[in-house]
Amino acid sequence: MRRVCALCGRETDILIEGLCPDCYRKTHPLVRVKRDFVGIVRCPSCGAMLYRGRWVRDPRVIEKLILESLEYMGRVTNTSIETLSLRPGLNTAVVRVRGSVHDLISDYDEEVQVKVRYSEELCPRCRDMVNERERAVVQVRSVIPMSGQLKKLIIDMVRKETIRDERSGFLKVEDVGEGFDIKLSDQGLARTIAYKIHKAMPSRVTESQSVVRGRGDKVVTKLNISVVLVPLTRGSIIIYSNKPYYVLSYSQSTFRLMELSSREVVNVRLSDIIRGNVTVPSYEARCVENQGLKALEIVIGSDRYVLNGMC
Repeated sequence: MRRVCALCGRETDILIEGLCPDCYRKTHPLVRVKRDFVGIVRCPSCGAMLYRGRWVRDPRVIEKLILESLEYMGRVTNTSIETLSLRPGLNTAVVRVRGSVHDLISDYDEEVQVKVRYSEELCPRCRDMVNERERAVVQVRSVIPMSGQLKKLIIDMVRKETIRDERSGFLKVEDVGEGFDIKLSDQGLARTIAYKIHKAMPSRVTESQSVVRGRGDKVVTKLNISVVLVPLTRGSIIIYSNKPYYVLSYSQSTFRLMELSSREVVNVRLSDIIRGNVTVPSYEARCVENQGLKALEIVIGSDRYVLNGMC
């Protein structure tokens, strides 16, 4: 028995709430736009997008923002953005949605227009870079004078981490004689650099935060990281607690030292070395023969030490 649609008056085999499938679709849209417009903010320098209050580098952010502005009124199987042109000001995106608003209606495509307001502004990281604003400083110091090779190693680490992080921002390395001050606008990169150095050689890392401006949720802080190096390896000669020592090994924040006069072997924690006013004396070391055995001869001033089996 054929029935008549209450809206268009056509005869139909299927009636849904008194309407034919076409009229039901017209009066029951598959999707609607919840907002007057979608705001899209992009950093012109690094390409980061503002998403839920955070700057992120994700190419899917634009699609997420547009699709999040839609409310689905039926069963949806697919959505796609068909056209979108992003120019400063108001733009229109066309979104195609596939699905159905009723079990008696086969899947179909429906298009909806979404207003998109596009603008560009520098993200905080790039703004800091442009203004050369310092948000973190890594102070690298050493308990003994740093060699040229050690300084080069640290500079290379900084360079590699900066290249690896595409949004490294403002960075300046100052040679302050007894070490380096590495000044950055990115606190995350500052931590990465500090702990890369710490992992590469015996050292102690400490952190502190200071308030630059603001208060409450809008406070702006500066990160201060201190990296104290203890660049000693097996064979290093040092004066510690007014006694000469030969460095045997380093493991788990502890140095194994041999006191040259008594040949006594002691374990000294890295923190004690840092507090102990360590110095490197002027010395000569060479392999000699001692009672038919090869030995290491160490001469510090007028004192001579011979270590059998150490050469």
